[in-house]
Amino acid sequence: MFSSLSWQLPVSDLLQKFDLPARWKTFLLEQFHDAIEDLRVTWPDLQSLEVHFRDIENFDPDFAQDIIGNPEDHIEASIRVLREVLIEAGAKGMNPFVRLVGFPKDMHRTVRQLRADDIGKMLSIEGLVSKITSVRPRIYRASFMCENCGPSHQIIIEQPNEQELIEPMECNLSDGGCGKAKRETRFHLLTRDSEMINNQFIEIQEAPEGLRGGAQPQRIGSIAEHDLAGMLNPGDRVTFNGTLFVRSQRKGGKNTPIFDIFLKIHSIERQNTPLEEIVIGEEDEQLIRNLASRDDVYQLLCRSIAPSIFGLHQEKESLMLQLFGGVSRKNADGTRSRGDIHILLMGDPGVAKSQLLSYMSKISPRGQFASGMSASAAGLTAAAVQDSMSDGRWTLEAGALALADLGIAAIDEFDKMNENDRSSMHEAMEQQRISVSKAGINATLRTRCAVLAAANPKSGKFEALTEQPFVRQVNLGPPLLSRFDVIWLLTDTPSVDHDTMIANHIVDTRFKGVSELQIEEGSVSDPEQALNHSDTSETDRNGDDIIGRDIIRKYVAFAKRSIHPHLTDEARQSLVDFYVKTRREGGEFSDSISIGARSLEAMARLSEASARIRLSQEATLSDANRAIKITQAWRLGTLGEAPDETDMNSGKKGTQRNQVRELKNLIQRMVKESPEDSVLDEDVISVALTEMDLSRQKIEDIIAQEVLAGGLYRPRYDRLSFLA
Repeated sequence: MFSSLSWQLPVSDLLQKFDLPARWKTFLLEQFHDAIEDLRVTWPDLQSLEVHFRDIENFDPDFAQDIIGNPEDHIEASIRVLREVLIEAGAKGMNPFVRLVGFPKDMHRTVRQLRADDIGKMLSIEGLVSKITSVRPRIYRASFMCENCGPSHQIIIEQPNEQELIEPMECNLSDGGCGKAKRETRFHLLTRDSEMINNQFIEIQEAPEGLRGGAQPQRIGSIAEHDLAGMLNPGDRVTFNGTLFVRSQRKGGKNTPIFDIFLKIHSIERQNTPLEEIVIGEEDEQLIRNLASRDDVYQLLCRSIAPSIFGLHQEKESLMLQLFGGVSRKNADGTRSRGDIHILLMGDPGVAKSQLLSYMSKISPRGQFASGMSASAAGLTAAAVQDSMSDGRWTLEAGALALADLGIAAIDEFDKMNENDRSSMHEAMEQQRISVSKAGINATLRTRCAVLAAANPKSGKFEALTEQPFVRQVNLGPPLLSRFDVIWLLTDTPSVDHDTMIANHIVDTRFKGVSELQIEEGSVSDPEQALNHSDTSETDRNGDDIIGRDIIRKYVAFAKRSIHPHLTDEARQSLVDFYVKTRREGGEFSDSISIGARSLEAMARLSEASARIRLSQEATLSDANRAIKITQAWRLGTLGEAPDETDMNSGKKGTQRNQVRELKNLIQRMVKESPEDSVLDEDVISVALTEMDLSRQKIEDIIAQEVLAGGLYRPRYDRLSFLA
């Protein structure tokens, strides 16, 4: 505390009604005496005084209402008063700001709701940062020197915007100048004597969850200044408080009567609560708790995931767990363990992979859908682009993974991505961040999202569990595949009974559907809207109840906010026992690894997700068993009865790896015995035909592959040598 804040307050209430500085001084001294002292002590680490609008309303409702209609006058007055208060307290050289936050809901707008009537008013816009520029200095108050008068006379001119530098028109006599006009003398900008502020352009995009089907998210340019510049990264979800202003569009070098709207940011409110944009009322919470307490809650949620898609029960169960996710944890040494569950659906065309991805992106909070066919690495991660809003300067634009923070990023046609583009996914999936170093921009963006990807086979159809491992049948590298917690192999295999059920389901679903044209005409109601808001009043084709999208989205958001389960001792031991047992059983070859550490971490995440569905803070033995069951199921379908993760990591089956190893050992032995440190191809083939159960064509193929891979080299076109 400092005594100099204890001034005598003005006594005339009538005067204060019309004297904004006096009114602000009264308010700040009565309500924020301690906060001002904290600001003085922590300067320059803290450069703003945050004032909640509710405090102003409690102080004087009329005064608060006037702020909404005349924000610029009040902001200017509050800043001036705050600085005067600090100066009177002996704290000179400070230029703090008053930041108003917590505006009422009737002041909130989305980007697409902004209209001409909103210009000049104080508004709150909820959205996410899609693009930022680098922080640049801007002259706020420019100092000019008249060439005729010299350094003894300076002219100070306020600079209201960053579009143009306003220069003096004359050296004013009244200020002690020479009186010459601009055409008669020159004015030099004195940058050292000018006042500069930090300036940054930020593009705000409306949140995707508020969009109607097929609508493109709208954006608005904004300007952040002073201590607000440099606070945000692309992908951040915040509430922006500020005033709207307009600039005329230019065409052919001339201003047009059409204006672009911009937001001058006054304050920024970060969303401290995860998935804060999803509002959950008391009735919603009670409904969620009732659903979580049901004995069949897992079956209910599975049925509610894409109910129009027949079967795929195990796959839907894993998708259900992906929605809720595990718990992301930070360790004492600074390392981080992700909680998000990555799932890959590999399958033949027509097995409903794209439909599942589309549905999951819609029911997940902050879900994003992208196609690998049309998405680049920049579109998925982040891009450095030149933007007209910042006069051609490089800006950083967030991709789908950054925008899906805390949600699900569904990527269809994952295998169609460029190889270089796919490599950028490694850091985004495991470390859940993107390090960007482009065009002089160095930044790190968060990608705390679960990845749900779909891929097709190279040949058009998967050959399940053959000598050709699935990794060779899909255009995805082992390093990327290893980052998925669950990999499902979906094959389209003819079966009379199964095909009959699918056919009946497809026909029945189409029969129950409603004409889109009639919905658009308004002659029939949209069945999707009814299901979206349904609790358990809707049923599937079998008459079983299902949950609507909105309820699932709220269910997931509530669980992620409130539930952070830990594995019980019994659950931990069960996972450890399964892992050790599977490792001990191993494979039939010396280099076989039946299960890796990443699979153990994946099972822990699945167990935590299972507990979240019940709204339990403990992941019990039943949750661990569910995780083990899913792990066994996908490994059996993808890797076979004797799972060998080395197959996936190497791209070769154990038999193939053994053949390569034996042939290389043979070549190594023959090279050591040769005086030339190399051996003829024909000699190798001749010995291999005798000692190994391989055909000549197979031996030649292995040699060619190893030479190409660098395991063998040719000192001469017809000779081989071994690389140690």
